Amino acid sequence: MRLSFVSDFYYPSIGGTQMLCRGLAEWFRDQGHDIEVITSQDENREDVGYPVHELEGASFNGSNLLLEQNYDAVFVFADLFSPTLNSMNPGDARKSILILNLDENVYRWIKEGRINDVEQRVEKIKRFSHVVSFCQGAPVNKFLDENEIKHHFIPNFSRDVKNGPISNKITKASLGINKKIIFNHGLVETRKNQLNLMKSFLDSGLSNDHHLVLLGSPRSGGDMKYFLECKQLCDSSDSITMMKGTNNQTIVNSLLNISDLYVLPSTAEGLPLVLLEAMSAGLPWISTPVGGVPAVFGPLEGGLVLDSFELSLLEESVRRVEGRSSRGDWELNFTVDRAGRQYGEIL
Repeated sequence: MRLSFVSDFYYPSIGGTQMLCRGLAEWFRDQGHDIEVITSQDENREDVGYPVHELEGASFNGSNLLLEQNYDAVFVFADLFSPTLNSMNPGDARKSILILNLDENVYRWIKEGRINDVEQRVEKIKRFSHVVSFCQGAPVNKFLDENEIKHHFIPNFSRDVKNGPISNKITKASLGINKKIIFNHGLVETRKNQLNLMKSFLDSGLSNDHHLVLLGSPRSGGDMKYFLECKQLCDSSDSITMMKGTNNQTIVNSLLNISDLYVLPSTAEGLPLVLLEAMSAGLPWISTPVGGVPAVFGPLEGGLVLDSFELSLLEESVRRVEGRSSRGDWELNFTVDRAGRQYGEIL
């Protein structure tokens, strides 16, 4: 089959949605399908081994690409604000599959009446052949249910970090760390809540036997103030390290594989890819009750979902989960092969 995968951004962009789009696209390629990607322009993009169509501003306005290419099916990874979603006509594709993301902030804005044309966006979503949510018990599900939009649930997935490429130069010794590592990675921005994680870590007794490592950079200039606040606090402590390199999978893999525990402090997410990557590395984990985490991850044995977004019980929670392994949970539930087969059933 000829399949197209649509995302506002694509590799080398490394956001969670873009990584999911790439993972699913290449899984279908490996099953023998012809795949193409439709996304925005990126001057740093290199050849990925299959066609990538670039649209200015990720907008289909003025483009007949879907009609011209006549794909058997189009997968669209989007949120309510995605220019691809808001500009495309689902009827231009034989089959259109929308993988929708919507976090706590957007759901609150909808309830507060701060988003215009919600009704029109809902009608657009209803025109897709299929709608998929990768969360349960999350804002996106509430939105879909409240607007009577039928949808499938297919859990998020991640690549296999444990068996991925690593650098032998990234070790605890090379980083000057002789303690257990608590790790977090992702974009440095307010909703990711790294600053409160750092403060809670320093306010606890964890620094006696743990070192906090954060891997991340601000997405844009608008996040620079928050990034500098985090950097200033980091520079004041010899128990916290901040690093760059979230767009380098070898660095991410290496740090996950030398870490001892993972913490996700976010205040708005869907079903976070970074937590799945930590699970694939086998790390015990702690997460705020964000997005689909309580419903999907809560019953699992490899980690702990906090009761609130407060991190005052960080140390107690770390002591509770240390020594657990989440690898088995990942192998059973969150591999790309498992998700790919479920998307294949929709096709």
